[in-house]
Amino acid sequence: MAFVTLRILHGTDRGRIFDNLPTPVTIGREEGNSIQLHDERISRYHLKLQEDNDKIVLTDLESTNGTKVNGEDIQVRILRDGDMISVGRSLLLVGSHSDIDRRIAEIAAKMAPPEEARARQMGDRLQRMAANQSDVIEDVGEVRSPLLPGGPPPLPSRMSPAQSAELSELLDYVQAILREATEGAVMRPGNEKIEIDFAHWQAVLDLQARLAELLRRIGDPA
Repeated sequence: MAFVTLRILHGTDRGRIFDNLPTPVTIGREEGNSIQLHDERISRYHLKLQEDNDKIVLTDLESTNGTKVNGEDIQVRILRDGDMISVGRSLLLVGSHSDIDRRIAEIAAKMAPPEEARARQMGDRLQRMAANQSDVIEDVGEVRSPLLPGGPPPLPSRMSPAQSAELSELLDYVQAILREATEGAVMRPGNEKIEIDFAHWQAVLDLQARLAELLRRIGDPA
């Protein structure tokens, strides 16, 4: 069983701390939730946190106003210490002080020595927000964690051979569309903008629409 700590940074319930809650955890307006938030813009059962393969996974439960993680609209997302969850007018921080300090140390260890101080500064900023010492937050949906990963997320672990093959086919398809678009791109002399032809542009837009549909289906397999 995994445990998760959540701190309310903004909203009616600002200052509340939910320490080491056992998963699964549900958040919403109703009393039956693990965390009941007094926010009229939050659905009765808004989102769920559960453990899967030693990771904490957030799933939006078809809420009316949606869920954002680090400023991005999501349907399903793996959470990490230091992430910001925006629901309604409420902003939640994932992780305790020690959890976030541990993640800062992990990030700093991957950086070159001159950049380690930047990781510490990001952590200090996040802890000030958690202590309610930050500036007034006007739009919780735009708040992003200072500890966002600097690169792409890792590949899923513990995949079966069939799942690995399916993921490989999907990534090959995405790469093929983007390769065709970039190979046809042209930079005109004296122009800093890149031009691609209309057919390639439409292919990229179609890819974006297909990926959005896939993300939706992954978040709501039913």
